[in-house]
Formats: sequence, C-alpha cells, structure tokens
Amino acid sequence: MHRTESGLSIVLRARSLGVALLSFSILLVTSCASFVPKSDREPRLLDQPQDYARLGIDPEKVAAWEDGRRATNKEGNFEWWYFDTLLDDGTLVVAWFGDNWPYGLEAPAVSLEVTPPGGKTESWFGSFPGKGRFGKNGADIRIGRDFFKGNLGDYRIFVDPSATKGMGIDLRLRATVPPWRPASGIISAGDSYFAWLAAVPSGEVTGSLTLDGVTRAVRGEGYHDHNWGNTSPAFLMDWWWWGRAKVGGRTVIAAVLHSTESLSGQSAPLLYIGGPDGVEKQAWSESQVRVDFGALVPHPDPAHAGSIASSISFATRDGYRVTFLTTGKPVDSTDLMANQPLWAEALARLLDIRPWYTRFASPITLEVPGASPAGSMGTLEYFEFRAPGPKVAGMAGG
Repeated sequence: MHRTESGLSIVLRARSLGVALLSFSILLVTSCASFVPKSDREPRLLDQPQDYARLGIDPEKVAAWEDGRRATNKEGNFEWWYFDTLLDDGTLVVAWFGDNWPYGLEAPAVSLEVTPPGGKTESWFGSFPGKGRFGKNGADIRIGRDFFKGNLGDYRIFVDPSATKGMGIDLRLRATVPPWRPASGIISAGDSYFAWLAAVPSGEVTGSLTLDGVTRAVRGEGYHDHNWGNTSPAFLMDWWWWGRAKVGGRTVIAAVLHSTESLSGQSAPLLYIGGPDGVEKQAWSESQVRVDFGALVPHPDPAHAGSIASSISFATRDGYRVTFLTTGKPVDSTDLMANQPLWAEALARLLDIRPWYTRFASPITLEVPGASPAGSMGTLEYFEFRAPGPKVAGMAGG
C-alpha cells in the first residue's frame, strides 16, 4: 500500500488468487471453530523471549532463511510469496506463488495479474501438481518454469510468457527498506497460527514485462511479503483493515485485525514507519497504538448491504499518526460468495457468512513529531469474512 510522494501512483494490494481462495469451503469448515470455548485458544502475537527462542529468530533482525520455506506440506498447512509493483507508466503488476492450499487447491500454483493504467486487468493462473520446489535458506521457489528467488535484499521474479498466452515478467526487486515483522510475525490461537513477514516493505523494480506477446523494459517500485500458517485467517479473524503507502520519504504499513467473537473479539493493531535506515516507529498492541474510525458512510458498492468507515487512523502516544480515507470508487469490491452453488449460498446465509473484499486508492496523511503533515496516495483494503452486523464495517471492537 504505497507509492511516490507526488500522490500520482497507487500500488495494488489485492491478494488476487489468495483472496479468491478464501471461499465458501474455507469459511464453512472454519466456522465450526466458533463453537470452541475460549479457554486456551485466545489469539496472541508471539512476542515473548520464550517465543523467539522456540522459533529460533532474532527479535531485532530478520534473517534471510525467514523468507524461505516455513510451513510443512502437512495437510492444512499453506504458504505463499506475494509481489506487487507499480511501474513508472502506471501499470500495476501482481505475482503470487503459493503451495499446499488446504482450500481445494493442494498443488503449487502461480498467479499473475497486469493492469495497464485505466485499462482492464489481464490475469493468468496455473496449477502445477508435483512441480514445486521450495528452498529453506531463503526465498527459492520454482513452480513449473516460473521462479521467485531472493535474499531479502535482491529478488528475481519470473513468469514464463510462453506458457501464459503471451503474458509474463522477468523482474528484479532491490530492497530500499530493510525487512520487518511485528514481533515474531506470528499470530497464534492454541495450535493454530497465521504468519506474516514484510520481506521487502519497499524496493526498486527493473526488468521486462510481456503483455500480448510484446516484451518491453520497465521500471517501478515494488513490495514483497510472505505468509504461511496452518489455519484459514477466517478462523482467527472476523475482519481486517490493511494499508500501506510511501509518504514524506517514509514507508508506512498499518493494519488492525479483529479476532472472532469465539476467540476474544478483540482488535490487534500494528503500525510500521521506516526508511532506508530501518525502523523509525513500530507498534503492535493497543497500549502502543490507538485506532480511530471515521463516521460510518454507505459502502460505495451498492451491492454491499452494510456501511463502511469513512477513514481509519493509527496514532501513537508520542505524536505519530497515519490516516487513510475511504473516498471515491473502490479499486476492487468483490463478493467472495458470488457465483457459488445455491446450496452454498443458502448455508452461508444460515451461518451469517458473507466474505467481502474492498480495496481503495486511498489519500493518506502522515504526521510525524516536529514536522509538517505530509500527504500522498496509498492502498487500503478492508476484508470482512462474515456478514456485517449491527456494528458494521470494521467498527466493532475498534
């Protein structure tokens, strides 16, 4: 969720296939967890000395192996490596490499999306049973002919256009900001967990893009993160907001995740502000960062039954504040129950399940102690896993 200080550019944050796979089958299975007593299943971010020792990670420094294979191929485990870039001409590119999905797709898979400025998104997806290789010492993923390889500082992402009807990439991502994770990056609820690493919060992109069989040299700015776990996010969370931007010479990542009522019904915020020299400000608890929502307004997509907050801001006690606005037409508004079988639709309504993904090109303001506010454009997403209730649009527990 970021881009240049001029505010003319926006980076796509959609989890393309990753979002699509959080479909009815996930939610139907994980909804059964709502009947599990709270007891020892209340989610928490693993941030204690014993957590770091058990995981074998440094609380202050990310190692290259952390972007390598982290999940096993045991049933129920999943993992994906995500990359997006906004090219200098305004073209948006998203690439996604994933493995062992427990949601009806258990084979290695690759997804590529290209959106020309003001144009229609072209997408390709390929599943490759038995044709995945995943290194453990760093990002070293090869699926079919395609690969995603890097060491936190320098990456190469390749999707072969000869196998995708003339659409492909051969891009290099060079980090301009060090990697970051909130604490261990792992949210755990009992034996279930979901993990996230911002391996490249911001970086320079060079290389080539092939579209409609035509290859051209490109430049831009990019982002890469890595997720893995052994349970659907729908088991742990009712909704999340997630945004990022580049503003005032700083890279910003901000999020708030609201756990299911069966677990704790609490919100967990996180905030990162950094640059080439590393972290300037980081926070990942309600005692460190406060989340404020603007007034409720009708969701801009008339097909959505609920309302949505007009803004979301993250503020620390020592004067840092980041504010995203949900103004204008969404870049994406997707009902993830659309086109499901009638029996699935009926059962989803019975279980109060209505997963919906909304993404905005968001005006953002950054306030830093001792400096004038800076503005830019960023990307802001809102992902709700269940039908909006009386406290609609991410307001509950916020």
